[in-house]
Amino acid sequence: MNKFAAVLLIACFAFTQVQAHFQGHKCAHKRMNQKLEKEIVDLVIDENERHLQNSKPRKFKITYDMAYFDNLPNTPEMQIFRRNCEKAIMIASNFFSNLITIVPKPQGSMIWDLRSQKCGEATIPFADKATEKDSDLHLYVTFTDEPNEDFLAYAGWCRLLKIVGPTHGLVNFNLGQLKTQNFANSHLFQSFVGTVIHEITHVLGFSDSDIPSWVDSKKKPHVNPTVQQTVRGINTTFLKTPNVLQYAKKYYGCSTIPGMALENQGGEGSAGSHWETTIIQDEIMNASDSQTISIFTGFTAALLRDTGFYASVNSNMEEKSYYGKDAGCSFITGSCDDKKREFCTVGSFEEKCDYYYHGVGKCNSSSELDDGCNTIQTYDNAKCYDDSNNLQNTPSQKSAMGVSFGSNSKCFNSSLISEKLKPIKEQGLCYTYSCSFFNNVIVSVGGTKVTCSKNGQQLKVPGYSGLLTCPQKLDQFCAYKKFCPSNCSSNGFCNNGTCICMNGFKGAACDKVA
Repeated sequence: MNKFAAVLLIACFAFTQVQAHFQGHKCAHKRMNQKLEKEIVDLVIDENERHLQNSKPRKFKITYDMAYFDNLPNTPEMQIFRRNCEKAIMIASNFFSNLITIVPKPQGSMIWDLRSQKCGEATIPFADKATEKDSDLHLYVTFTDEPNEDFLAYAGWCRLLKIVGPTHGLVNFNLGQLKTQNFANSHLFQSFVGTVIHEITHVLGFSDSDIPSWVDSKKKPHVNPTVQQTVRGINTTFLKTPNVLQYAKKYYGCSTIPGMALENQGGEGSAGSHWETTIIQDEIMNASDSQTISIFTGFTAALLRDTGFYASVNSNMEEKSYYGKDAGCSFITGSCDDKKREFCTVGSFEEKCDYYYHGVGKCNSSSELDDGCNTIQTYDNAKCYDDSNNLQNTPSQKSAMGVSFGSNSKCFNSSLISEKLKPIKEQGLCYTYSCSFFNNVIVSVGGTKVTCSKNGQQLKVPGYSGLLTCPQKLDQFCAYKKFCPSNCSSNGFCNNGTCICMNGFKGAACDKVA
């Protein structure tokens, strides 16, 4: 390749990246509140106390009703849509069965006894009014066709038993968005399952309107569970229930933190019912889906414990998050410092690695970020782990820059290019990597291996001009969430690097019939 061709290639790459869009599902929590007629059913206290004393916890059981999907045309496209939705519900249900244990509800609790004959768009079958469900949560699954709306799904409960928790709920899928998704791409299907887990978590109690229904260890409502504080000029709600407060103090290294901040922007669909995007990102309960890989952190596990509805929440399923970790009190309530790796300065055309080094992006703001708080937002066609949809994945780029892609590839800020070609500015580039026992990071550039042994170290590579910049914190880099084998073959959900297979499948990659 001559120098002119190399320069043209690099210029085209940068230009195309700028034109790329940022992919992501926006939670439509406001729409759920508008669609659902919600009712809280009283429970006789004496019966509840006897029930709690005499029953042993069991794994949480979700059942579901897909009858509404019988309204779909019997075409191949619509049947694929139905299968994808049901599969995601099945995988998510099994995730919560592994996550939560619950004391079985009192007899009669799982019968629909409300005046309303509908849960969202779903009509309640006669059998559900007459027969007890062998379930802890029964979901009615529906769809709407809204191609101009940027949500994939929304969900909420329709019936909640006081003190005990939700019994019946709705999950609604947006056909208008989902029919265009390429779920043959296992990365996209994993993200979709994460969306469904997010939405069912709303059903389980993660909503600002549900906080008054939560109960403490004595089955009494929490006293002053939230506090208001102005942060970066915005009125912000902090959740300070016991488990959430304790986890926030430890995570941020701030003993005086008022609680964990709930989202303070993005409108009613986001505010108050998600974690604040400015101080925790890629969390499964952020208002917008992660642009890369969502993380089920101890924050969401702590919230589920604080609802008081569940006997236990499996701490082994909490995934490690590092965004803002040990950053101190000023990170929570002070101005955003673009010298910290979490933030950046808008206005630069530089395309650098995102926080978790999953891919290449550009410094930008969003509707959920506080003013002056900008982050690297990953392009949907520049994720190092997705070799099927990456602008760098061309023979010419591989030859000139030594890049490579796949589940064992990460983004590194680099100016490496064949020494036969014109030098380039530093940008995010994808390379295969591995970590040693001592958290050294071994990076493969066009088949040549170099080792990062110090934070932020800059390395030369034989045959290339320019430098490769090592990650800022090697120990954290090596502890970031790992991919599961074959993305669990789209038959399970990846949690802490291990597949949680849906019923009927087994194996490390959920690729064997159980």
